[in-house]
Amino acid sequence: MPRNEQQTCREIIEPALNQAGWEFDREVEIGPGKVNLSGEQMYDPTQKIVADYVLRLSRMPLAILEAKAEHKPAADGMQQGSRYAQRLGLRFSIASNGQEYILTDNHTGAYQRLTQVPTPWEILDRLGRSNIDWDAWQPVFEYPWYEDQITRRRVRPYQEMAIFETLDRFSQGMTRVLLLMATGTGKTFTIFQLAWKLLHGNVLQNNRILFVTDRNSLKDQAYRAFAGFASDERVVIDKNTVRRNQHQVGKLFFANYQNLDEEFNGKKIYEYFEPDFFDLVVVDECHRSGFGDWFGVLEYFGSAYQLGLTATPREIDDSGRPLTEEEQRRDTYNYFGEPAYTYSLKQAIEDGYLVPYLLEERISNVDANGYTGPDGKRYTTNNFEREIRLPDRTRFIAEDLWQILGRYGLRQEKTIVFCVDDTHAAFMAQELRRISGDNNYAARITRSERNSHQLERNFAEIGSGNPRVAVTVDLLTTGFDAPDVKNIVFARPLKSSILYKQMKGRGTRLCEDIDKRYFTLFDYAGASQLEDSEFDGHPANTQKPKSKSKSSSGSGSTHRAEDTTPKPVAEGVSVILSNTERYVCLADGRKIPFDDYCEQSKEIIRSISSATLDELLQIWIDQSSRKELYEELKDRDIYISAFQHYLDLDHTDGVDILAKVGFDLVKVPTRHDRVVRFWDQEEYWLLNQVDEQGIPEEEQLKSRFWQASLDHYALFGIDDLERGATYSAPQFVALFGNFSSMLKRYGGASALRNDLEAVKHHLYVPMVA
Repeated sequence: MPRNEQQTCREIIEPALNQAGWEFDREVEIGPGKVNLSGEQMYDPTQKIVADYVLRLSRMPLAILEAKAEHKPAADGMQQGSRYAQRLGLRFSIASNGQEYILTDNHTGAYQRLTQVPTPWEILDRLGRSNIDWDAWQPVFEYPWYEDQITRRRVRPYQEMAIFETLDRFSQGMTRVLLLMATGTGKTFTIFQLAWKLLHGNVLQNNRILFVTDRNSLKDQAYRAFAGFASDERVVIDKNTVRRNQHQVGKLFFANYQNLDEEFNGKKIYEYFEPDFFDLVVVDECHRSGFGDWFGVLEYFGSAYQLGLTATPREIDDSGRPLTEEEQRRDTYNYFGEPAYTYSLKQAIEDGYLVPYLLEERISNVDANGYTGPDGKRYTTNNFEREIRLPDRTRFIAEDLWQILGRYGLRQEKTIVFCVDDTHAAFMAQELRRISGDNNYAARITRSERNSHQLERNFAEIGSGNPRVAVTVDLLTTGFDAPDVKNIVFARPLKSSILYKQMKGRGTRLCEDIDKRYFTLFDYAGASQLEDSEFDGHPANTQKPKSKSKSSSGSGSTHRAEDTTPKPVAEGVSVILSNTERYVCLADGRKIPFDDYCEQSKEIIRSISSATLDELLQIWIDQSSRKELYEELKDRDIYISAFQHYLDLDHTDGVDILAKVGFDLVKVPTRHDRVVRFWDQEEYWLLNQVDEQGIPEEEQLKSRFWQASLDHYALFGIDDLERGATYSAPQFVALFGNFSSMLKRYGGASALRNDLEAVKHHLYVPMVA
């Protein structure tokens, strides 16, 4: 009687694997399968993704083997074996009935029929990994995983693949490695397990690892995630640690780029370590500014292995010209190379480790068709809340969201609403509180809220506490984990696919505590145009509103969408782009081509400023004359926001936008550029101005105040620095206490006001490229 599959495995295949030198795991669950959108069970047991065998050498996965009963053709297992291998990211799969072994290269599609199972060394040779330093690295490969005795959390197969693909490259002398893993798939936990192997395998010269982030929340999250190591083995690097001479005692070091780049006693913080102090530098969210503003940190520790982590790599288009050195650093792939391992949102959803999502576009008529205000001006979605406040649109979104959440039974499920800016978020939160009749139902969670950190913690806690709706701008895009979020709402348009993925990622996490099967994207602003089907997969269901029929007379059409006539809207500026010609629509109904509008505006700007750039800057410096300038520009139909939008000058000061238009500047500085120039050329002047020359840096209260203030200016502009309320914002309170106590320490309101005027004169100097 021929053997069945189980007998074939036990009596033929497994002895052959042992003889060939393989380690193997039987019945490996790659994933539970896609979460059921409905039904009693979250997962369908029949949809589990289970491989017959994962073949290993020193614990490292090298191939999948799919077994068949000896009386069936081995070829029957080829397709399934290839599918599982590709799901794990393994190049080779084997199909066998115990008599024949069919080896498939899943990169090329080539296959080979063999009478014996290939050895692990043959697979390594085919993979081009014959130069691994086994004497040094085998203990690392073989060291067991850390297992928390309370949570019993285990390494998932894709996390294991990411770790071994990294170790494989390190063991062959490659020093830069990139891991591309979707939001919510456990990148930090993966790196903890990698570090666990590295530090216990004793392959590193110094046994020290640096984990670098660019946000405090991410740094703190990483520190906690490495709790398997003793507290005296984990060190947070900052000035205080260096001052106490405790910065070099440990194995795991955690820091922000900003902290490492700070100066202390004439040296950068990172310079208090020898260049070869760390064996591995882990760069979290490596698509962001790690390779730009603070590249010196990575360059300084250039002899170390460097591992980049991201869910959203940044790739810069080089089709038009060669990339500059800085652009090459900012290009994730250029710096780290192709990913050693990729685990996409699409695959994580299919495997059942993240939940799928529904997408419902709910675009109002003003978003679909644009809005022409009472003054004859026209706006589109990209202008709303950036260039014009539309309270009726905000009210419409809140009311429609409340209605649709009620229809789907989601009003008490956690929701994140992404708004354009803090003011927009404030009005949106208030509308939702009004509609719900509950003052605790919705809360704005932005940096402008003094208790934003407490609000974050409250919202992140799984359960039925308040608020149920978090209204934010971008504070919750990364470093924030609230698994029970079931609704993501876009009330703002997006240009960045990176930002879109990060925002969407807030809803992807599993939460069996609330039987979370999916989350829903409600798109009121066209943000979902940035869907990436290659990396993210398609939404589980796309529901679009049916637009009103534009049938001609006598068409006989009877099917019409519900009429959602908007409320009256606010006044403001509008700029429209029609085909390849750009127009500005003015209050008197004139539609002027954008180039003509620029020429007309140039004449007016020059007449206001006596035809000199210096005069324009002087007008801008004085708060009163700047206010008068705003009024005159408005009266003469000149809108800075219009130029800002069309000239792509989002981070540029208003005066520099006017200078570009009025004086034909080829290149204009950003606000950040002005701040950089100020500190490069005016720092000595400032120390004298505030009478802090010769004082130790840690005692320079006024200098630190101006550092924080100019950082704020770089983000929000000069008008904000002239508002007292600005200095009660959380970032100022955290550094200097409340505004009244800070004023006393500074020397009084008059002293601060005088210094502000002086700083403006040294900030606003001609910067013509």
